[in-house]
Amino acid sequence: MFIQWISELKPDQIRLSKGFVDDLRTMPSSLRLHFGAWKKEVKVQISDLLPHSIIGLPKAFKHHFTMPALPYEIYLDGRNLHIGPVIALLVSNGKLTSGILKEYRRYLMNYEKIKGLIYVCSLHGINPGNQTVNGYFFNPGSEGEKQWEKGIFPYPGTVYRRIKVSKNSRYDHLITHIKRKIFNPYCVDKWELWNILSSDPLLKKHLPYTKKLNHLHDLNMMLDLYGSVYLKPAHGSMGKGISMVEKVSNGYLFKNRDKVKSLIKNKNQASVFLHRLKKRKRYLIQQPVTKTYHNRNVDFRVILQKDGRMNWTCSGIIARFGRSGRFYTNDVKSIGLAKDVLHNIFLLDEEAAASKEKEIITICSKACQTIEKIYGPSGDVGIDVVIDPDLKVWILEINSNHQHKMASYLKEDPHMYTRVMTRPLEFAKALAGFSEETIGKHAKMES
Repeated sequence: MFIQWISELKPDQIRLSKGFVDDLRTMPSSLRLHFGAWKKEVKVQISDLLPHSIIGLPKAFKHHFTMPALPYEIYLDGRNLHIGPVIALLVSNGKLTSGILKEYRRYLMNYEKIKGLIYVCSLHGINPGNQTVNGYFFNPGSEGEKQWEKGIFPYPGTVYRRIKVSKNSRYDHLITHIKRKIFNPYCVDKWELWNILSSDPLLKKHLPYTKKLNHLHDLNMMLDLYGSVYLKPAHGSMGKGISMVEKVSNGYLFKNRDKVKSLIKNKNQASVFLHRLKKRKRYLIQQPVTKTYHNRNVDFRVILQKDGRMNWTCSGIIARFGRSGRFYTNDVKSIGLAKDVLHNIFLLDEEAAASKEKEIITICSKACQTIEKIYGPSGDVGIDVVIDPDLKVWILEINSNHQHKMASYLKEDPHMYTRVMTRPLEFAKALAGFSEETIGKHAKMES
C-alpha cells in the first residue's frame, strides 16, 4: 500500500478506494487513523478513481511530521485503521554519525518483507513536547548513503533498543507513550540475573553458584568450596575486570584476563585489595565452570531471537575458543559451529550433538521467558553457555546488546549472519501490531 497526498482533503479526511471498501463487510463513516503511536479521528471518503493499492491522505499531515512515500501495510480493526509498521531503532546516546548509519543498514536486508517506516534515532532526538523523534529513515528506493534520509517522525509503534540507557526522562516518556512496546527493555546485570534465574528450581541447576563480594570472609568461603573462583564485575562485558583467584600455601593468587599474576601474602593485604576493588565496581564471586581444550577455554554463544510470530527461536550457536591460558573467549578468529565442536572435542556423535543443542536451546529459552516476566518483552539476546566435562550445561551470562557481527565470521554457516541481522525487525514488526496473524484477521491491502 502506498500514500497519495491530496491537497483538497481537509486535515480530518482520508480517501479510500472503492475496491478496498468493497473487500470489507462494513466501513464506518469515520475512523481512528493510527501511524505508529500517533492517532487521529478522520472522516472517510470513497473514490472510484483511486487505485486499490493507494490511500489518500491530506497534505496537512506533512506539517506534523515526516510520513515518507514508502510501501506500507494497512488493516482495519473495528474503527481503527492502522498504517505501518513504524519502527524506531534507538542506536545512540548522542550524535548519529555516518558510521552508525552505515552499520545499521545491514539490519534492513529483508526490508521488502518488513515494509513501513523504519528509522534510527538517538536519545537526544526524542521530543516529548510534541511526541516526535528526530532521526533518519530508510528509503529503499535510493542507493548508498542516500538510503538514509533525515526527518522528524511520530513516536513509533515499537522500539528496538541497541544501547544502554541510564535514567533518562526522554526515554521514559517515549516508552510510556508507546505502551512499553520496546525490546530489549532492560540490561540485567550478573547479580540480578543470578537472583532471577535461581528462583526457578530447574534453572538453578544450570547456574554456577554466585555470591556478592562484601568481605574477605565471602571469598574464603567460596575458595573453601571450590578451590578457585572468579571475581566478576556485576556490570561488564568482554572479560573486562574479571580475575581468577586461588588460595595457595603462601596467600592468594590473583590472575587477570591478560594472565598477569599477583600474589597477596596475608589476609590484611587481601582485605585492602578487595576494598579498593569494590570502590570502583560492585563485584561478585562465582563458582568456576569451564571446559578446556589444549589449554584453551571453550564456551558457546547461543543467539536467541523472536521471529515474526513472536516466538523464541535459535538463530545459531557459536562455539568460541579463548587464547592459550586465558579464561575469556571473545576472539572472533577462533569460532566454529557448535555441532562441530560437540563432535570433535566433546566426542558426541551426530544424534547426541543434536540432542545437546536442543537441550541448550530449551534451557536458554526458559531463562529468557523467566526474565521477560519481570522486565517486559525481550527479543534479541546472546547467552553465554559452558558445557563442562560431564556434559552439564551452565548459563554464564545473558547479553541483551550482543555483537551480531560475530556470526559474519562463521564461514561454516554463511546464512546464520542473515538470520541474526534480520529477525529483530521481523519481531519488531509483529510487536508493533503488524504480525501476519494480526493482519490476517482483518482486511488487508497488498502493496
